[in-house]
Amino acid sequence: MFDRNSFTVEEWAEIIAAPTAVGALVVTADPSGPMGLIGEFRAIMTTMKEYVEANAAGSPLMAALLEHITTKPSEEEEAQLKQWASEQQETMNANQPKNSEELKQLVRDKTSKALTLLRDKGASEADIIAFKEMTYDIAEAVANASKEGGFLGFGGTLVSEAEQSMLTQIKSELGV
Repeated sequence: MFDRNSFTVEEWAEIIAAPTAVGALVVTADPSGPMGLIGEFRAIMTTMKEYVEANAAGSPLMAALLEHITTKPSEEEEAQLKQWASEQQETMNANQPKNSEELKQLVRDKTSKALTLLRDKGASEADIIAFKEMTYDIAEAVANASKEGGFLGFGGTLVSEAEQSMLTQIKSELGV
């Protein structure tokens, strides 16, 4: 059984960073204009919140995640999170992906690390499946968040070929 205290601040950050990174990867598949980017990034957090709310009753992990994202962090937790974010920024600055394949590998590594962490903490296979499904739902929501191509919202396509290709790859790799 999980609760908010089952993971450290840094572990929660790693868990949340994985589906967020997958969503951001879809954004990079076919970048939208400024308004589209806002909608795509908003889709990441909105979809995560909606998924955990809808699945909290059936998944101890989703219930704990819901508790975590809806509880205001203490000052100590905020300081720990800022330290983690600073370390992550330094690592990213030192190891910036040079091409799309390196970026994809970085996201794979982040997702693998989160899944390993969840398994090491005793997540059931049902919880792992729920986490993978949430991650894919986020990717799909990002792809559907704004039209690609067109002009001022006219024309274009909701999910571009590049985004569909990325979704297919993500779905295959997650096994959902």
